[in-house]
Amino acid sequence: MNNKEKAREIYKKGVEIGNAGDVEKALEYFSKAIELDPLYKDAYFNKALALRMLGRLDEARDWFLKGLAIQEKLDLKSLKKEKSNHLK
Repeated sequence: MNNKEKAREIYKKGVEIGNAGDVEKALEYFSKAIELDPLYKDAYFNKALALRMLGRLDEARDWFLKGLAIQEKLDLKSLKKEKSNHLK
């Protein structure tokens, strides 16, 4: 199992734990998913949500903005790939 796959498994576990009410523990899982796959935007957004739920609003905003930056980076990468496919 590669890091991306591990990140997805850990992320899913974090969602389950968060939905069960342990937001602190879910936060740990989202952080670990980001460590394994730094481009995993959903983990950034859920980490921000967990922080918000814990009242850590400044941190939540920072992680949300990081998630937006990752999303933008992925969108640009996809756009460049799409553009290069059309030029052939």
